[in-house]
Amino acid sequence: MKRIVVVAICLITTAAFATSSELRQIAIEQLRSIAQPLFQRGETIDPHFDRFYTDMVEALPPQERAERALELAINRYAGASEYVTEHAASWGGSIKASERLTSLVRTAVESPLMETRMAGFEAHLAEYNIGKTPDSVAAFLDSVNRDPQQFGAWSLWNLAAIGARGMEREKIFSNLIFFARATDADMRRHAVDALAKFGGVETVPALLDIAAHDKSNEVRERAFCGLAESGTLLLAERYTALPGLLAIAQDPASDQQIRDWTYQALREITSLRGVPNDPQLWRAQLERVHLL
Repeated sequence: MKRIVVVAICLITTAAFATSSELRQIAIEQLRSIAQPLFQRGETIDPHFDRFYTDMVEALPPQERAERALELAINRYAGASEYVTEHAASWGGSIKASERLTSLVRTAVESPLMETRMAGFEAHLAEYNIGKTPDSVAAFLDSVNRDPQQFGAWSLWNLAAIGARGMEREKIFSNLIFFARATDADMRRHAVDALAKFGGVETVPALLDIAAHDKSNEVRERAFCGLAESGTLLLAERYTALPGLLAIAQDPASDQQIRDWTYQALREITSLRGVPNDPQLWRAQLERVHLL
């Protein structure tokens, strides 16, 4: 491949400086003869987590294996996220919390790619040797109920990660809703962030209600963020929030800050950047593109 690139560069140079139009045309045709077959074969420069990388990471000690595999997932090596998701449970007890792994997990769960976010959850659970079991769910619920101030953020984060991976979803969801209605604004904020990480279409009405009505602007902002881009909502699930977001934009009780967050969420979900901050124009545009 490197040789092909070098030859192509030489041909481009020849074409650029050729004094004869015939020579220039010959160089261009030679370049096309190299480039076109490559595109026709569907070759790509996207990296793949192939056998070479599998053998490489599996030759490493468990801690380095987990960190390297997650790093490759973050860097979009196709197949790396799936590798982490498949093998992370076996790392529990063999790896430990570290500044590097924690930083990688944080980056992974904020990735634009859903599979990388899920790999980040799996790596986090392995980092702290947390099982995706009913016993783990019960233990975290006990901790947050016993001392919400000390264990609230940590317990809700882990409950969301466990739920996002399919364990005890109904039980976890009902408890996240309970804590999202707490009197303490910090607890509500932690619960809203957990709802976004928990994901699923069932969280959309709850996040819309919080975005529209919570007494804390900080909590409301986190709800808008959960609907727009953070957490584990799939794009089709985010689309279900569009009518509710329009309703918030049209609500006379919404102040300018709430409307600004609403329109920002609409843009993040739909990628429609040029629509003015007007609910009627937004409705017309969403209908035009068949999102309403």
